[in-house]
Amino acid sequence: MVFQLGGCQLLFALNQCLGLPSIRTLRTKSVFTKLTPTIGPIHNEQLDENIDSIVLHTRTDITTLHSVSLMVDEIALEEMAVHFSKYNKIAGLCWKHSHLVDPVLCTYESAITIAQKIHDGKVHLGKELTVTGATCFREDKLYPILAAPTCKTEDAADMEGVLVCAIECWAATGTAASVGLVWSFATDGDAMHCAVGHRLFLKKPLSSESHLYGILSNMPGLNTMTGDAEVMLNFDFKHIFKCKFFIL
Repeated sequence: MVFQLGGCQLLFALNQCLGLPSIRTLRTKSVFTKLTPTIGPIHNEQLDENIDSIVLHTRTDITTLHSVSLMVDEIALEEMAVHFSKYNKIAGLCWKHSHLVDPVLCTYESAITIAQKIHDGKVHLGKELTVTGATCFREDKLYPILAAPTCKTEDAADMEGVLVCAIECWAATGTAASVGLVWSFATDGDAMHCAVGHRLFLKKPLSSESHLYGILSNMPGLNTMTGDAEVMLNFDFKHIFKCKFFIL
């Protein structure tokens, strides 16, 4: 945590003062999750790379299938543009409008063009980071598969495309066959996420041919609406209780 929040210099100071592990010890003894950030618009290749490196190459249990839940939320992000030397690209720009500039720093004019687009308001610095992750039921580990800066101007149609892309990439990479199928989509009380969840995962009743139908159909009052492939909607229970409290 010290390394992530304060960097190498703070870690070195606390290593000398308090005897905390050094950066060399961390790099040799610890396992870091290397998430490829979204630079520019969201593409399938970014999700495929993260799913392959974070999920497929880290799971040791490949013989037992698990039910999987996809989750999405936003986290705080410092509004700034950063240079990723690995790709020679400028990151930190909102994914919705970053197609208006070329993030590659080819010349000095490239940096001036990006700065001018930000100044003119055509491209924005990310206010928050939209994070999509996957988790297996009965497990605590979370696998982040998407991290995209957002300027908070996306609508439900934009977010719908992101979630559909995530589900499709989960199946296309073979993760559904080796890890497990996506059973649910979980989110908090965000209005846009709620709208997307209702549009994607509450659009048709559970089929009578489903293995779940015999169990769920006899439960009065239970919502049996699902999305494609019987993916169900799952809101954070704390937000549900909070909404009920204000209604009462």
